[in-house]
Amino acid sequence: MWDQAEKLRKMVESVQGKHQSAVIKANNMKARVITVTSGKGGVGKTNFTVNLALALAKLEKKVVIIDADLGMGNVDVVLGCSGPYNILHLLEGGFSLQDIITDGPLGIKFMSGGSGLHQLSNLSNVQLVHITKQISLLDDWAEIILIDTGAGINQSVMNFVIAADEVIIVTTPEPTAITDAYAMMKTFVHHKGTGMLKLVVNRVIDVNEGTVVAHKLSKVAFKFLGLSLTSLGTVYEDKNLIRAVKRQIPLLLAFPDTISARCIEQIANRLLSIEDGKKVGGIKGFFDNLLGLMR
Repeated sequence: MWDQAEKLRKMVESVQGKHQSAVIKANNMKARVITVTSGKGGVGKTNFTVNLALALAKLEKKVVIIDADLGMGNVDVVLGCSGPYNILHLLEGGFSLQDIITDGPLGIKFMSGGSGLHQLSNLSNVQLVHITKQISLLDDWAEIILIDTGAGINQSVMNFVIAADEVIIVTTPEPTAITDAYAMMKTFVHHKGTGMLKLVVNRVIDVNEGTVVAHKLSKVAFKFLGLSLTSLGTVYEDKNLIRAVKRQIPLLLAFPDTISARCIEQIANRLLSIEDGKKVGGIKGFFDNLLGLMR
């Protein structure tokens, strides 16, 4: 019987070009699982997620993106790479975790959840134990796992939000986006979410615009919902983002010196500097929470 954890470590070592001792995290620390979501579509959530992953990779963090957008997942399009398998393939003979992980730029990893993540409630207990053990292998080496959800506040999206230890809400200065971001927070409270909420204001014209939006949302969230909302920063509107998407090359690689790219790098630094003081459950903890919500 092969040791899949060891095989995965060797795979990472060959991709990163580092010694195994440098790949395996010290003291078996679990990965930070961060759900990236939004109250509405069209706010640039997926582009932000992909470029945040690259910014974290530049800071020498080992990052995995899990695309949890049912039917509309396009992380692979933004990355310019795709894999033929998703999480449900772990349940088929001959497939292991490393088979469904796709290598991305700068050493990041990408995994498609597809319909598999939303069908977990239909699996047998034996299947659930198996898939949880497989996914838990990510805790052996990944430091940060970003879960890119679909848009909206339907139950399938909220399951991924509630299950995570940390949540980044992406919005824009548009009134509809702000309203929907607040609706996301209100639904989070209704479902008794306990994760730490963080805010990114995307597509701003100037810093003041983003600061005003963040301040207003933080104020109403605390006053009416009792939520403490941490602002991670803002990202400027940038026509280079459209050019990058058309080329299927992430912004941080296609146009690394643009102001929006620098904004995302600042957000990555800010994210790493924040210590929530909460025990990290890792990807296993996330899946345990997710399964509890779905079954």
